[in-house]
Amino acid sequence: MILASLGVMGMDNIHEMNGLKTVLQSLINGVAVITFIIASAVVWLPAMVMIVGAIVGGFGGAYVARRLDARLIRGFVILVGVSMTIYFFLRSIGKL
Repeated sequence: MILASLGVMGMDNIHEMNGLKTVLQSLINGVAVITFIIASAVVWLPAMVMIVGAIVGGFGGAYVARRLDARLIRGFVILVGVSMTIYFFLRSIGKL
């Protein structure tokens, strides 16, 4: 949504758009994190496990993605997206 919005606003350099998107997402998530901390709504042990998993997964995914063919990754992402769409559609109409 952010990339689409930036495109509508006239940006056309995908690298600049992606960089700005990352900064905006970080700010948005930072505000959410601060809100949950202030509200004492954070269970810290599971949160720390999730943080470590997100960091390891992010760096690990980037490491693997750089070594694979972009077409393979794109095809996998499309396959997962289509499969999840079909699954949730069938579940919503009571077929699963």
